[in-house]
Amino acid sequence: MWNVLLVEDEAFVRRSLRHIIRWEEMGFTIAGEAEDGEEALAMMKDLPPDVVISDIVMPVMDGVELLKRAREEGIESSFVMLTCMNEFEYARQALEFGASAYLLKLSMNVESLRETLAKVDRELRRSLRMRSQSSAHAFQPMYREAWQAMLAGNAGSPASPGARSFEAAEPFPTVWIGSFLHGPARFALDDFLALGLVTTGCRTVVHEFVHYGMTTFFVWNPISVRPMEEEREHIPWAAACSPISAGREWAAVWARVVRALDRAWYEGGTGPVPVPSASASTAAPAADTAAIGWKAEREWFRCFEQRKLDEFRERLRQAWDAIADRRLPMAAVKETALRIDRMLSRIAGADHPAEEQWVACVSHRELGLRLLANAERYAERWAAGGLPPTGHPEIDKALDHIHRHFDRDVTLKGVAAMVAMDETYFSGLFKKKTGDTLIHYVQKVRIGHSKGLLEQTELPVAEIGERVGFPNTNYFIKIFKRWTGTTPNEYRNRPNG
Repeated sequence: MWNVLLVEDEAFVRRSLRHIIRWEEMGFTIAGEAEDGEEALAMMKDLPPDVVISDIVMPVMDGVELLKRAREEGIESSFVMLTCMNEFEYARQALEFGASAYLLKLSMNVESLRETLAKVDRELRRSLRMRSQSSAHAFQPMYREAWQAMLAGNAGSPASPGARSFEAAEPFPTVWIGSFLHGPARFALDDFLALGLVTTGCRTVVHEFVHYGMTTFFVWNPISVRPMEEEREHIPWAAACSPISAGREWAAVWARVVRALDRAWYEGGTGPVPVPSASASTAAPAADTAAIGWKAEREWFRCFEQRKLDEFRERLRQAWDAIADRRLPMAAVKETALRIDRMLSRIAGADHPAEEQWVACVSHRELGLRLLANAERYAERWAAGGLPPTGHPEIDKALDHIHRHFDRDVTLKGVAAMVAMDETYFSGLFKKKTGDTLIHYVQKVRIGHSKGLLEQTELPVAEIGERVGFPNTNYFIKIFKRWTGTTPNEYRNRPNG
């Protein structure tokens, strides 16, 4: 919604302009009126409007002088000049100083005003987009840092990275933040502006932060906002929006908005979701932000690899219900689901779905059903395929044991004893049937699993090594480089990784 200031010394002309069209339908709202340029300039310094519709000939200060003074003051409002036929020279001067258009008073009608406003609307959107894009590079690191702090449970704290990097937003004393759980539906800046929730100004910038079907808009230096309840019928998704807040509090405000949206994620429904006050707790404790502990995940994967599929399904359902009971952050749950799906697909040797499928999930229940359906598909592939047989039952048994227990201490002596064979004889037979020594085969299995963890998680290298069976970090790095030609960190940070 664009703010309009009417500047006209004749009251009946101002009244006519107010009632000639439905301004809101065009995306404009009349925010103020002034009788001359001097009064208008004072109002503009206090709160710059997006558009000034000004008469040219007025007492005290005329419209052309108002435009010149506004530009000297650094006010970038768009100007539409009202003129009469014998004032064309003034109109020409106004255009030279940057006016967007002029309207002839005597011949002005609904159609001409609509055409002019449509032109101004395009210019304002282009200007807003350019301002926003030019500043986005400085803000995006700030948003990403605050997002990670939010997932870690310390959103908005004075020590959080997002709070420390506020310097980028210093010129913007106020902010409005709205998050929308729109799923796969298109939702870009123009769609957001069409909702008419926020009135911007000529010094406003708008940025987007997108995460798996949720988009947050940051409106820095908004003019005003409309209550969300009035727009319920226009928002087909769950949405949570803040009031206009102090810019320095943006990280804490964002945390409250996102946690409010978590409620809709678990309970379902569309439309506005109330945002808690600043005094309410918004972030889960840091210890609770991990959706599922590694020990639990490891048991899931072990059940899956051992083809105990009924047990695996039951564990998955129980964990999903527990997550809902704990009301863990939606973003952490989505990332957990994605990571588990990738690991299951890797174990089964199956293709995993495109990320668009996860974006489409707009509720906790829907995401759980998607994850379970994918797991069923992987399980069918895993049950039907499995490891290719070597033709020797003891070696096949040994291979099955290795793939089930690769994260434990797997030794030649222990595996040979398990299949009741002489250690030396078993060693030679194993290499004959697989092409690898047992220790090399175990290393390949472990490195394969470590690749998945490097690709799908942000876990430290040391923890990944331990999870796949390398308690010594240096040894893990050495073996990883031997098999891949890169260190674990180099593998994780490779351009197409």
